[in-house]
Amino acid sequence: MSRHHRTSGRHRAAPTARRALGSLLALGTLAGAAAAAAVAPSASAAPGNVVVLGDSLAANPNLVDYLSGKITPLPGGRLDGVGCGSDQRFANAVGAGSGLPAENYTCAGASFRTGGLHVTDQADRAAAQGALTGDTREVVIFAGANDTYPYATFTPNPMPVPQIRENLRVAIRDTVNHVRSLAPNAEIKITGYPRMTNDNRDVCLLNVIPGAPVQDKIFRTGEFEDAIQWAQIDGARDAGARFIDVKPLSWDHGMCSNDRWMAGLIDTTSGPRNLPLHMTDAGLDAVGRFVGEA
Repeated sequence: MSRHHRTSGRHRAAPTARRALGSLLALGTLAGAAAAAAVAPSASAAPGNVVVLGDSLAANPNLVDYLSGKITPLPGGRLDGVGCGSDQRFANAVGAGSGLPAENYTCAGASFRTGGLHVTDQADRAAAQGALTGDTREVVIFAGANDTYPYATFTPNPMPVPQIRENLRVAIRDTVNHVRSLAPNAEIKITGYPRMTNDNRDVCLLNVIPGAPVQDKIFRTGEFEDAIQWAQIDGARDAGARFIDVKPLSWDHGMCSNDRWMAGLIDTTSGPRNLPLHMTDAGLDAVGRFVGEA
């Protein structure tokens, strides 16, 4: 990890930054999504599988997928093992990278300790359906953003970011321990988030001119980006899991890059993607395969 990411979390962002990040992530993650009724259990999973848990970055539903999981099945809607909408792209990339059969139990709005379907609930569903067992080789967890902004935005008493980071660290540690109780022989990988901000800690919300992303100089999300990263690092370490750092892989693909892996809020020039303020297909493919190979 670069020195930049080791030290930048020490600087306190303005309150507007906290409100901004809440707007960014709340719009993109469809926060508060609840899982539909659990799908019927399938036969036991193939021995030596990998189970993928996480939030909307990992689930990556399009609108039809999302509504199919939340309201009613629609033609073309794709549901994963937990009954949530997902295009399966990230899980498939993890499976391709690991060479293992992949089981997808991700859900938009999921968190470690806040709203939506908790990651521990995803793991419980996977275990109940025979996908998460003592034969499972790997568990990949890609979540954390939904445990940050709700505590610092749209509230009269925002929680200090260091406390948000500490609470997330503890929740990650406890989640890993719970998952290990269900899959004692699995290697558990905590997947870091890809780079969002540029060297100035800016994001680019408006991208409508090819080759000219517009840097937003008002709202800064670097403090939260660092808090998630370090909570994941420390929580994984405390529970004996592996932290997979994707910042180096995505360093040239932040939201202000012409080849960004994270789309803006209004973005007509990114690569193909399902949601604003979420990863592009190219980003999900690259990160998923990287995590699987790690």
